[in-house]
Amino acid sequence: MSTADFAEVKQRFEVFVETSISLHYTSPRFLSLTISASEFARKDRMRAFDYSSKKLQNLAAALSPTNIRFGGTYADFLHFDPNGSDSLLPSGWSQEEEDVFDSGFFTTQLDRKRVNFTLPGSRWDNMTRFCDKVGWDIMWDFNLFYWKDGLWDPTNAKTFLKYSAARGVRMPSFQLGNEPNSFQHNFNFSIEPDVLVKDFNILRDLIAEFPQYDASGIYGPENTNLDRHGSSRQYLSRFLAAGGCDAVTEIGLHHYYLDGRTATVSDFLNPEVLDTLKLQLDYAYNITWGTCRLRKPIRLTETSSAFGGGAEGLSNGYVAGFLWLDKLGLSAKHGVTHLFRQTFFGGRYSLIDMKLNPNPDFFLTLLYKRLIEGPVFKVITSGFSPMMRLYAHCASKRYYNFPDGTLVVYYLNLGTETVSLSMEEYQNAELLLYSLTPGDSLGMKSKKVKLNGRLLEMNGAELPLMKPRSHTGDIPVEQQSFGFIVIPSAEVPLCKVYHRSYPTKRKDGK
Repeated sequence: MSTADFAEVKQRFEVFVETSISLHYTSPRFLSLTISASEFARKDRMRAFDYSSKKLQNLAAALSPTNIRFGGTYADFLHFDPNGSDSLLPSGWSQEEEDVFDSGFFTTQLDRKRVNFTLPGSRWDNMTRFCDKVGWDIMWDFNLFYWKDGLWDPTNAKTFLKYSAARGVRMPSFQLGNEPNSFQHNFNFSIEPDVLVKDFNILRDLIAEFPQYDASGIYGPENTNLDRHGSSRQYLSRFLAAGGCDAVTEIGLHHYYLDGRTATVSDFLNPEVLDTLKLQLDYAYNITWGTCRLRKPIRLTETSSAFGGGAEGLSNGYVAGFLWLDKLGLSAKHGVTHLFRQTFFGGRYSLIDMKLNPNPDFFLTLLYKRLIEGPVFKVITSGFSPMMRLYAHCASKRYYNFPDGTLVVYYLNLGTETVSLSMEEYQNAELLLYSLTPGDSLGMKSKKVKLNGRLLEMNGAELPLMKPRSHTGDIPVEQQSFGFIVIPSAEVPLCKVYHRSYPTKRKDGK
């Protein structure tokens, strides 16, 4: 940004980071990923997800270490057959039917029997070999719609575990069912919370039979949007009170801000929409603290901008980054252990499209993975603006060779005016800026993104270089933009301790 541009700054924020106390810690796998179970059942998706593609492998490996969740609505219609053949979803579905089912709702025209499909061992082998190659660990969501004598029937799950264990498949995490609080509304039947607790205990007994998985965690009950649905809050309360606190390792919840069918650009930039996540987390912690004997960790096991597969031109556009980056910052600040981004591939909210090209959120996700890790700090600013959001963490050393004690501050400016950030403590320090702006004239709906004014594009199968811009003094922040500020000379004591306790080598070996 030129000096002339800087003179046009409308508001100046003084920023102070309280680095003497860590609010929480984020692990290298804090930012995790999902792929819908439906990807195993759609011929077009399977063809597009080319396991042998060097481009796909590079995109996936760039986000490791991470967990990958295979689950969602379709998980409750999946049957595993080690020796089976492909049993795919009908290819003649209209887009409306696809969107309806992705939302978790059935119409009278859509019989759920049409949705049942088989995952053969050969297809599972392809995916697990891919996960192993790119450094992903699996969280598997079991089909809850198998019943026997009123409880979950684990027969098919046992077949799946036996097959996977024999092949050394890494699965440190398991789930059972998807959004049970919505079964009555979506499928016209319900599973009572106390029964679901018994089902989870059956799953725990099952995985105990397999030495490879007996220490794996179990996460649930997968309630959705506590902020919008009182029935969802009641279901979670009853689940925990019936023994759910002991049945699961952590509370697993889902969160979406918007309905993909009606969302607008202004919704993605509305601070009141962003604040619905805090409301959900407040509900979740109040419920768990009031029910469980000990503080129960929470993870968002499925989350994105808009449900129903996302909003075209928005969930896969530049503007989606505001909701995503704020969700990462707010969740880390509130102690959420993991966020599973819906989705790496498939749907309008995916990080990469059907042609394996990265959407803007891919590059934002990649920067977050490369820059952020460890202690989380409180940020204090002079003045208040709901349009300006700031978060701070220690830097990761897994990619960039930052000194011990490096601090990272990241921001999102929802407003329509350029502002400046002043950090008096680091006024004379060299800062490294990673500023992300729209990649073309489509602006907020752009499916491309620029880093420090340079368009980020794949070079064949290779990812682009993502170099920072050196800067000293107040930091100008363009209107409706987001980015990261790295302070290599910060020498934050808690970051030094973390960096020395968890030494890492750069992934590129430099």
